[in-house]
Amino acid sequence: MRRTRTRTGILCLLIQAICFGFILPSCSTIPDKRIQELLVRKGFGKRAEGDAQVENYATTGSQIQFWVDPAILQLEAYFELQVLVSGPQAVGVDGQIYVPGYGTIYVLGLTESRIASLISERLQARYEQPIRVEARILDSPKYFYMFGETAPGAREFLGDLTILDVFALNQILPLANIGKIRLVRPDPESPLVVSINVRDMVLYGYTTYNLNIKENDIIYVPPTFFGSISRFIERLTAPLTTLVAATFQASSIRYQYQVLRGERDLNFLGSPFLF
Repeated sequence: MRRTRTRTGILCLLIQAICFGFILPSCSTIPDKRIQELLVRKGFGKRAEGDAQVENYATTGSQIQFWVDPAILQLEAYFELQVLVSGPQAVGVDGQIYVPGYGTIYVLGLTESRIASLISERLQARYEQPIRVEARILDSPKYFYMFGETAPGAREFLGDLTILDVFALNQILPLANIGKIRLVRPDPESPLVVSINVRDMVLYGYTTYNLNIKENDIIYVPPTFFGSISRFIERLTAPLTTLVAATFQASSIRYQYQVLRGERDLNFLGSPFLF
C-alpha cells in the first residue's frame, strides 16, 4: 500500500511539473511578443528618418514656411490661404500641420518637395484653379551624440561637420585618448564602428579619417590607460566621497544652527566643522 501511494504521489508530481512546464512558457511568451513589437528593425528608431544633407525632412518641432503665387492670394476666394503663408508653421508632436481650407496633414519625415506636392494636391480638391505651393524647412532640430571623456549628451547637427570640426567645437577632458576615438554609425543589422586617430590629424595633417559626421552618429572618446585607472578609483571611492561630503554638510548645518541660537560665535577665520 505504501509503495502504491508513493508511486501515485510521484506520478502526481510529474503530472503537475509537466502541466507547469506547459503553462510557464505560454505565460512568458506574452511579454516577449510585446517586446518584439517594440524592437527596432530598421534605421535609428525615430519615427522621422532621412538624410538631411541630401534633402531636408520634417521632424517634430520643425518650422515650415510656405509660399503661394501672390496673384492668387489677391483673389477673394483664396484669402484664407494668406494664413498658410503668413508665417512658419511648427510640426506638432503628432507629426501634423494645419492647412487652411483643408485641415491637418501628416508631414513627419517628409521632404520639402514631398510636403509641397502633397499640400498642392489636397488644395486642388477644394479650389478650381490649380495652386502651386512651395515649402521650405527653416528649422529642423537634428542631433548626433558624444560620450566618454567629454560632456556627454546630444549635439545639434548643423550639417557638413567633420571629426576635426567636432573636436574643435566641443570640450575634451584631460584624460581623453584622442588617438583611439570611435565613430559609431548605429544600425539594427550592420552597425559601423571606425577607430580614428585624431592626434595624427592634428600633429601630422593626415586627413584620411577626417570623416563627415551624419545625423544620429555616436562619437565615443575613451580614456587613456591612466585615465581608466583614475575612473576606476573614482567609482571605487564614490560611496566614501558621498559619505564624507554629507558629513561635512551636516557639520556645517549644525554650526550655522548653533550660531543662530547664540550657542557659538560666528568665526570667519575658524573652521565651521570643528565642534
